[in-house]
Amino acid sequence: MTAADQSTKRQTDQRQSIEGILRVLLTIQESDTKNNSLHEKLLFLEKKLAGNQLHLAVLGQTKRGKSSFINALLGAEILPSGVLPVTAIITEIRYGPAPEAAILYAHGQRETVDLDTLADYITESGNPGNKKQVASVELAYPSPFLESGIILIDTPGIGSTHTHNTRTTEGYLEQVDAGIVVLSVDPPITEVESQFLRNLKEEIPKLFFILNKTDVASAQEVGHVSRFLEDELSRLRVESPEIFCLSARKALVERRHAPEDPDSSGIEVFERRLRTFLAEEKSQVLERSVSLDALRIARTLKFAAAIGVRAQAMRPEDLIQKRSALDQLLEQTESEMHELQMLLRQHSADIAGTVERGLNRYVQECVPVLRQHLKEFQLAHPRETGRAFGSLLETFLMQEIESVFRSWRVQEDDEIQRRLDVLSARFVARANTIVECLQQSAGALFEIPVERVLIECPLRVESRLYYRVERVFHSLDSFLLALPRFLLRPIVLRNTKNRMWQLLDMNAGRVRYDYVERLQLSMTHFEKDLNAGIAMVTDSLRSALRKPGSDETREPEVLGKLDAVIKACSELAL
Repeated sequence: MTAADQSTKRQTDQRQSIEGILRVLLTIQESDTKNNSLHEKLLFLEKKLAGNQLHLAVLGQTKRGKSSFINALLGAEILPSGVLPVTAIITEIRYGPAPEAAILYAHGQRETVDLDTLADYITESGNPGNKKQVASVELAYPSPFLESGIILIDTPGIGSTHTHNTRTTEGYLEQVDAGIVVLSVDPPITEVESQFLRNLKEEIPKLFFILNKTDVASAQEVGHVSRFLEDELSRLRVESPEIFCLSARKALVERRHAPEDPDSSGIEVFERRLRTFLAEEKSQVLERSVSLDALRIARTLKFAAAIGVRAQAMRPEDLIQKRSALDQLLEQTESEMHELQMLLRQHSADIAGTVERGLNRYVQECVPVLRQHLKEFQLAHPRETGRAFGSLLETFLMQEIESVFRSWRVQEDDEIQRRLDVLSARFVARANTIVECLQQSAGALFEIPVERVLIECPLRVESRLYYRVERVFHSLDSFLLALPRFLLRPIVLRNTKNRMWQLLDMNAGRVRYDYVERLQLSMTHFEKDLNAGIAMVTDSLRSALRKPGSDETREPEVLGKLDAVIKACSELAL
């Protein structure tokens, strides 16, 4: 047997072993514990393992060539490119024997459409603000690239003025196995992308980086940019970043016309690496992740089963006393968790208040600076008037606003995340102390050793920026435009200067709302994860004493199976 055959057999054996472990745990849970939270978790793990497909998301800022890159992978212009940004819609592309497109609406209806009409549903020009209420798009295409088990996911561009795009992308990340971050040579990475990557690397276990549009630069320039990008990704703590330099536009042309040099675009190198990841690394990552979750569940079930065994041997009057004492322990645990939740919400409100006060101070400090910049703008554009002047002024204001809030965010994001890291560490530690006290007390009550179960749930908050500049002339077009230049310019500039605070405050309100909204959402998820970790233990303990008069030979048999499962999971998780 060759080394490759041995590796394949080993992977097959591991997969079958994990599948068997999950079946054993499901059987024990269904017949012995009736624990809904454990049941749902086990079904999720089973589905995750059985899917064995790589959910591969293509991520990046607008105008980086994401759509062109996807089209190059598929070998055809499937997605609209070179148009306005896609709206807040996820597009999933699977293998199919023939090209197909289906639109799934928010109200549940499904509609089959022609591929060449996709722009009417997934772009801001065809479907502004998603007025058509499209929930998602499913495409099928006969691409060899997809046939290897890849589900390709096109995500809305991050960091655009359409905030719903970024939110949709961020909300989808938990379903992604690996990500392709599309960047380009000019510039190689922006502050918006850097911030997005700080959070992205925590959400997705494997990231690939595409340096696109290499056909517009020399080989020397591409090498220089690639090294710069590698240094920047290392600074963002992306470990051993894999960067692939290519031209998506050139790759698509190659695949249409089959040139003499089939990989002058560089895309084949990336595809070979991705196929290796799908065949080898992805399975290992998936199996280890499932094994660790199964190990925690098995330990929880074993602890409950051990209590059940001890309860079978007790006299009825002693068992009644033990049940009463355990009920008191569970009530105490629920009370402590309720207090922990209240304290967590208070800390969340404190952080939100800190953000609001800091942002208000910052805006106050920026008003005189922007007014000075407005004077400099006036001197730099002494002759422009009419709509041309209004267009220049609107562009200037947008750039100034972006600069103001980008600088604030760079300072604030790091401080907020630092506070959240400290906060989550404290509350996770406190929740684990509550669980441990419960287990130790229950173990001492029934005189059994404790199978410790740790809760692990980080707390992160992502942020986005959304700016708005109203038209300079607003509803007074006809009046202002009729004025001569020497009158129009002073009026417009004076109004702009007087409205500077209002303009900053309007955008500060959006930024503030975004931070508070994301903070609250993150806190809600964090609180839910803490409660789920506690419930896994408390529900199992309740069920352990809920089976009076059961078969006395059943519990020892369950314990034996769980010991075998724990041993197998420990070996697989190494």
